[in-house]
Amino acid sequence: MKKIINAAGAGLLFCLLGIASAKASSTILFFSVNMATNLANGTFNPPAPAGTGTDAVYANGTFYGWSGSGLQLVQEGNTTIWTNSYNDTSDQNGYVVDYRFDINGAYETTASYDNRAAELPLTSGAIVNLPTPYYGDVGPGQVINVTFQVDMSEEIELGHFVPGTSQLDVRGSFNGWGNAGDYLTNNPAIVVTNYPTGVVESNVYVGTFPITTGAEVPGVPATNAFMEWKAVEDPSGSWESPGPTDANDADNRFFTDNNNQVLPVVSFGDLTYSPLANVTLNVDMSGPLSYDPNYMSNSVTVWGTFNNWANGVNMTSDPAPNTNIFTATVTMPESTAVIIQVRYTNNLVAATTPAAPWVYDYVDDAIYNNNERRTVNLPITATTLNTNMPIFHFLDLALDDYLPQNTPVLFSVNMSNAVATNGYLFSPGVDAVYINGMFANGGGTPYPQAWYPWAGGITPVSAPPGYQMIQEGSSSIYTNTIIIPAGTPVALSYQYGMDPGQANGGPLEDEAPSGANHFRVVRSTALSPYTMAVDTFTNQPYVEPLFAPGNIYENMGTLSGGNLSVGTPSGGKVPVTWLGRPGAHLQTASSLNGPWTDVQVTDGTNWTGGVNTANGLMSVTNWPASGHTFYRLVKP
Repeated sequence: MKKIINAAGAGLLFCLLGIASAKASSTILFFSVNMATNLANGTFNPPAPAGTGTDAVYANGTFYGWSGSGLQLVQEGNTTIWTNSYNDTSDQNGYVVDYRFDINGAYETTASYDNRAAELPLTSGAIVNLPTPYYGDVGPGQVINVTFQVDMSEEIELGHFVPGTSQLDVRGSFNGWGNAGDYLTNNPAIVVTNYPTGVVESNVYVGTFPITTGAEVPGVPATNAFMEWKAVEDPSGSWESPGPTDANDADNRFFTDNNNQVLPVVSFGDLTYSPLANVTLNVDMSGPLSYDPNYMSNSVTVWGTFNNWANGVNMTSDPAPNTNIFTATVTMPESTAVIIQVRYTNNLVAATTPAAPWVYDYVDDAIYNNNERRTVNLPITATTLNTNMPIFHFLDLALDDYLPQNTPVLFSVNMSNAVATNGYLFSPGVDAVYINGMFANGGGTPYPQAWYPWAGGITPVSAPPGYQMIQEGSSSIYTNTIIIPAGTPVALSYQYGMDPGQANGGPLEDEAPSGANHFRVVRSTALSPYTMAVDTFTNQPYVEPLFAPGNIYENMGTLSGGNLSVGTPSGGKVPVTWLGRPGAHLQTASSLNGPWTDVQVTDGTNWTGGVNTANGLMSVTNWPASGHTFYRLVKP
């Protein structure tokens, strides 16, 4: 969600992004895969006329929500090519679609380990004919020469790369992701005119190298094999971080190994040349400091593309006026999207994962394309810009967006005719069902909130105690009351999962695609337990509206999410209804111009009166009807 903020006194307009919701668009994708190798070695036996079995090949990916086996492909005539098309309305135009082929739900490997990817056109409704690789990138191929071109202008401007001293190499699936001596050299004949600055420079580094192997599939890569790469600065060892329009779900650049080719010029880290600015970043850490008992003092840092994620810049708090506000001043380019991320150290996390002991502001989303990281955009200025950015809350959660106390919550799910994403039909009395979500704390970790691992695979993982849903008599309703700890966001995201035959001791992730979650709000902490509306086991989980001025964890709140309604007076009373929540309450006034009077008793930490609806507790009160009274729902 874009939040346009006017910096007081600066007279400049900035854009600070929290969760960026990708706008749905349309691209017609044509998938095709060569099954010749699999037909020859017997690992693919389709129905007649190509075979005598029942095997089917599919394409699955972000375009399909990674749901089930994916889009089934069909044989093209009597060839070894299987193909089909799909209208991709899930991936944003101008960004990247990630996909992979599978046989009966078992995914292929690729020459680069990771999912295949392709850049989508900017125009909605365009057609993209994707390459035709051999399944698993196993098939005949040839050694090709690939020319890499990287513009280092902004890195030179930032002082990260010093011509004549620093070196630049490319690493990828073709050289084991190590420094194989594939160094690029400056080609002064390549001149770039930068928009909108108009600055002309010749800092493009170029190198041509033979592609003789892949990361996972040995030998010369097959025709149309999927390959990945990144540029790396030496001797600092700083890896670039490409933007979401150029990187796949592993955050790497990519190309198709089909013939000798010259790759387009790219800017290191996708940071094009622009003037520099001194930017003071400010984050309100009130929530974590109040609710994380494992927070390590003075550990707040900010990372980002402004320094190639090389290290965290320490953020410090001032004694006044708010010791929970942490600041740091960093140098970053103007007129380009600069990704930033605040982190702090949690000593419990550090004890279990010392290599990455951080709690993140926004981590990568499901496809690692930075859609859930903050981005700073600065205007071009004639002189050096020195600016103080507006304060944002860690995870966009203000102190009153967290549950103030341990809160029992009753969850219910209707399993009547429940079907898993793989087509499995739930059998009461035979199968089990569990709940999993961001309140599960990773099966015991007090903070940060984390889902526990899903079961399945060769070595099934049991669920932690307390998350199995219990059948109510012989009905199709399964329930469980879970104590949600203080410091958990008031809006909860979760999914249910089946355990067929109770063979795993924990749930499969089979209700909905990853990331498609139920989203419901604990609307009153004064009720014990608070009763959530009954869920349906479905691949399209329910999302309740939420009254909030901005992002809250995974979903965006809105100022209309309180559904405030004032009815017709009757019997000297005015019926007032709203979808409440802790941290929000009614205000009244006799005039739209105020003054407004707080009615603190209506806050979700106190209020219990109302009726149960599909959106949880609908708060209800009858107000004395006298004169003119205006009502509004506020969240200070």
